[in-house]
Amino acid sequence: MILTTEETQWVADRMKMYDIKYQEIYYEILDHILTAIELKRGNGDNREIAVVFQDVVDTDFGGYMGIETLAIQQEQIYRKFVGGTSSKILGKNLSDWRIWAFTLLASALAYKLPDTKTMHGVFFVVILLLAFTPLIYTFTLISSNVKTIKGKQSLLKAHLMSQTFLPGMLLNGIIYIPSFFSGFVDGENGFKLMLRWPMPALMVVLIFFAVLNLSVINLCRLILDKRSIS
Repeated sequence: MILTTEETQWVADRMKMYDIKYQEIYYEILDHILTAIELKRGNGDNREIAVVFQDVVDTDFGGYMGIETLAIQQEQIYRKFVGGTSSKILGKNLSDWRIWAFTLLASALAYKLPDTKTMHGVFFVVILLLAFTPLIYTFTLISSNVKTIKGKQSLLKAHLMSQTFLPGMLLNGIIYIPSFFSGFVDGENGFKLMLRWPMPALMVVLIFFAVLNLSVINLCRLILDKRSIS
């Protein structure tokens, strides 16, 4: 039995009392509760909506704490799903023998490139773009496709965006971590040290970030297509 507009709105308003941070989880739980109430109505349960609502919450979720526990569990499931999917995509790309063959060939050809500061600078700019374009791409795509409701955050946006920070964090590590082991040379920072890397090494780093770039963008597209947290 379909609920009236007033009953549906009452349930939606009542759900605001629960500490559900993300709108995707809020809508899933709301949908489950509305469906369960409609089934009870269809089976002849004509009690007031408040009574039926509480009955569903107690029976299906284990009360107030049950809903909040479920919300936390759903967030963990989603986080694990996004992280696992990201690892699978990157692992698949990095295990492709064609990538390794191309990397070896490109690294060998890199010996022929002029070993100048200008060439190093060009490589660094390309690597920088590869590291940060997934963040810009994902933010733009999510902003145009995911709208949040008042008082809620987007689970998809929060956890998917966190994956796009990985390339930038790795680049930061590649630039600055070596300096902590070797020490600063004549006051040179990590960036200046990177400008003195051999061209084949820069080529390997560039290809790695190209693969990482495509992996993150593919992850974004895949997650947006699924849009499910279950």
